Amino acid sequence: MNRAQRAGLATLAIAATLFTVPASFADTSSTTPAPTTASSAPTTAGANAANAAAKAAYKAAMDQYRTALQAWQAARQQAMATYKTAMDSYRAALSTDHASRLSINATFRSALDAARAAYQSAIAGTPTAAAKSAALAARQSAVTAATTARAAAIAALPALTKPVAPVIPPKPVAPTKP
Repeated sequence: MNRAQRAGLATLAIAATLFTVPASFADTSSTTPAPTTASSAPTTAGANAANAAAKAAYKAAMDQYRTALQAWQAARQQAMATYKTAMDSYRAALSTDHASRLSINATFRSALDAARAAYQSAIAGTPTAAAKSAALAARQSAVTAATTARAAAIAALPALTKPVAPVIPPKPVAPTKP
């Protein structure tokens, strides 16, 4: 035998062993058992009942979740509306406080300017030392009076407290679908 013949014979032997059915896979019985309907029916009915119960529980949980979500949204909106109203009144009070402080500072500044002008006019020319010291004492007392009046006016302003943002409870968690 030549080389080509031996290769062909080897291929045929390998193909024969590969494509033959082993004895363990051979069909020894002529009938195949059919599935029984009696044993599968209760399992399907039980599974359907369990699925129906799970779906009903999920539906009830979703209804409860929707109710809780609406209550949460209403509470959140009410808290935010109250906070917004408080912030609006705080901003208005802050604006009024700022305007009052500007007015107080303008009054203080005009009192200082008047004291400075009185002092400048008193020491104009060739005043005596006694006149200078009297003008300086008058200026210092006017500045002290203006400072005291300014401090009293600022202390009389109402204290402002910024409203605290509302603490909103966490959002309800949706149930998981079965």
